[in-house]
Amino acid sequence: MVRYPLDVYFLGSEGNNITIQRHGLPVGRRPYMTERYNALIIGAGIGGLTAAARLLEEGMRVLVLEADPHPGGTAYAYHRKGFDFPMGPLGFSSPDLVRDTLIKVGIDEPLELERVYYELSAFGLRAPLSLPYAEMITRLAVLFPDEEAGISRFFSHMREISALQDRLAKEGVSRSRKAESVSAAGYLDRLIGDWRLRRILGSMGSREPYSGITLLAAMWSLLCDRGIHYPSGGIRGLSDTLAASLGWEAPVLGAGGSAADEHLLNPGGPGSLWLRTEAVEILVEKGMAAGAFLADGTRLEADAVISNADFKATFLRLLPRDAVPDEVYRAVAEARQTASNLQVCLGLDESRADLSAYRDASRIIYRRDGGEVPPREGGPDWDAPEIDPEALAGEELEATLLSADDPALAPEGRAVLVIRVAAPFRHFARFRPRRKRRIPGYFAYKKSLADALVGEASGFIPGLQDAVLYMDVATPLTFEERGGRSGGAVAGWSWEYLEGSDQEVVELIRTPIPRLYMAGYQAYSTLALGGVPSAMLSGLKAAEYLLEGADPVSGMPIPGGTRD
Repeated sequence: MVRYPLDVYFLGSEGNNITIQRHGLPVGRRPYMTERYNALIIGAGIGGLTAAARLLEEGMRVLVLEADPHPGGTAYAYHRKGFDFPMGPLGFSSPDLVRDTLIKVGIDEPLELERVYYELSAFGLRAPLSLPYAEMITRLAVLFPDEEAGISRFFSHMREISALQDRLAKEGVSRSRKAESVSAAGYLDRLIGDWRLRRILGSMGSREPYSGITLLAAMWSLLCDRGIHYPSGGIRGLSDTLAASLGWEAPVLGAGGSAADEHLLNPGGPGSLWLRTEAVEILVEKGMAAGAFLADGTRLEADAVISNADFKATFLRLLPRDAVPDEVYRAVAEARQTASNLQVCLGLDESRADLSAYRDASRIIYRRDGGEVPPREGGPDWDAPEIDPEALAGEELEATLLSADDPALAPEGRAVLVIRVAAPFRHFARFRPRRKRRIPGYFAYKKSLADALVGEASGFIPGLQDAVLYMDVATPLTFEERGGRSGGAVAGWSWEYLEGSDQEVVELIRTPIPRLYMAGYQAYSTLALGGVPSAMLSGLKAAEYLLEGADPVSGMPIPGGTRD
């Protein structure tokens, strides 16, 4: 019998017919195994795709498994009624690192970027959030003249701390180096008198300061020093570029097809991308990662594994329990993550809405004016069966006119607006009896929440409600199921400060399991470089560790988790 490449063909049910399978393996059928892979990558997010591209540069045989019908994870877009809406990131920082990483994985196409800007609309004022440091000091000093010295001192400290963080992140830190453990709230209480300014500096918004000082410095560096950038072709375009080495040809969304319709495999090539193919267990033999099992029982073998799934999925679900050291399992299980989002994507008729609020910035952090009284912290009662939509609308909103950065997202005369508000996964969990199923009332409930947010945003976008042509609403359930993020977490490890927990950047790419490496935005203890750059750098380093045959680590200092 002729032996066919694993990435193109599988045996028919009678064992005597060969059938092409475009989107992964059908239930009940197993591939005709012809060889081992040098590397098996679980997840085609930005980190997994970067790792694959680097390994292919060295001539490795690579198989990437992805449960979704497209690469990129949440770094992608979807099409609805003529509009393209984002699934996750709306931009990234550290552009030089992104460009350098692309070159290192063999991609020398020019990366065209446009810097985008944020403003705060709260407390009865408009304040910039992402201008270069010198301009931030000048502009904030105009708004808060009595605090000019404190403002200058604050940004000087942020610059010093973030410079150290950058060096550690780029060099890689094998073990935790404890930074001075200082809460942003405590630091600002001593430096700034005006409660409004403390909130602006401490949260880059309207909230009470909640993080440690090192993470706060990293976030200000991303906003003001490197800036947030939007790539030509969108975030989806970056994913498409990375996936091209695996045979992916990006579809034109809305042009008679979708990502799910494309032929995605790479016949005869060294790298393969299997979409709609979910790994359900990492194969561990003799204590080492050796491949994976698919949902239909198919066994895939590889010399090493890179997991681009998040840490809770990898260590609590994909790995056999006896393969994970107790202290690591416990730390991952107890580790706190960031909250999720309720996201409302709107397709608008530009002629019906006054979008002049976006004259100076395409992203507005908004909170209704509470006068001289600080906004009440705590927000809606998320433990109630349902919350008051108006209570949610009173929270801090992020409203991005994304089509201002990327006009191709909408037809001429139309616009794309994305509204996001923090929301905990636990509140929405009761609406899901099982994965990808919802109980009655879920869709009406999430629409009532979305309607309240649209009504609130109408306060600074007159005519917004009448301008809506299409609305799509995503909850934390969506981010978990469609984004592959445990608990719907949108920004990885928790940013909230715990006494004694504020640490410098720690690399979490090597694991205690030989030949298993992690890639993705959780592969660093803090997002000192931002989500997309952190994912890319981790994918690059995971591939290089694999090529070196790097040894496992004895333990992993999981942020916020217990460890011995």
